[in-house]
Amino acid sequence: MDEKVKRLLKVYSELDWDSRKEVRDFILDFEKKEYSEKREINESFKRSLGPMMTDTCPYCGK
Repeated sequence: MDEKVKRLLKVYSELDWDSRKEVRDFILDFEKKEYSEKREINESFKRSLGPMMTDTCPYCGK
């Protein structure tokens, strides 16, 4: 199993029932969208959340 998937499953398993339901609903809705809509959502997440553990900061390189 990929390390990103392992991290995702660990965080998901630590959520309460309502939060897990919200994630499942988001995934179902996300997968129905066209590629361009998915890309917009991903870009929005990147802007609002900043670099994630697997990304590096474009400014400092960390």
